[in-house]
Amino acid sequence: MKSPPSNQQLFIHCPRCGEAALEPATKKSFACTACQFVFYLNCAAATVALILNEKNQLLVTRRRKDPFKGTLDLPGGFAEPGEGIEQCLIREIKEELDLEITHLEYLCSAPNTYPYKSVVYPVTDMAFVCKVKTFDTIKARDDIDNFYFVDLAKLDTQLFGLSSPKRIIRHYLKVLSQNQPPVFP
Repeated sequence: MKSPPSNQQLFIHCPRCGEAALEPATKKSFACTACQFVFYLNCAAATVALILNEKNQLLVTRRRKDPFKGTLDLPGGFAEPGEGIEQCLIREIKEELDLEITHLEYLCSAPNTYPYKSVVYPVTDMAFVCKVKTFDTIKARDDIDNFYFVDLAKLDTQLFGLSSPKRIIRHYLKVLSQNQPPVFP
């Protein structure tokens, strides 16, 4: 085994037999030495929205809760069991900002880690460029403290707490700078 899985100090008891016998097996799994159960740290699926207004400014949010409370973020969230990733994004944007997505187009994905209550969760964030019906209904809700529209040229990615929004924004700016076809016709 090259590197132990994250959360090694937390995952000690086997969820199957209850023995304090979980040992690192690979960088993403633990094995129980008592009953041979294998516990995997699989990636959670999450969504990220890049939403631009009529002035071509990006919608960014400020996190209301930890992790990284008070830092900037892009709207989105975790997929629920049985939910497709597009449905997840539509639901999250409605819950967080009361906006209705009318069109979304896949941009890229980025690995992320999400530290929450002493557990570090591996996450794959899937980013979409989105259009919304109207901004007239927008309001900060759920785990969003506030929102802003920021000129892409003035956006400081160091103000973002999580790593994947930084990567996603840099990728989006690269796509735009290479004069690639716009995401929307």
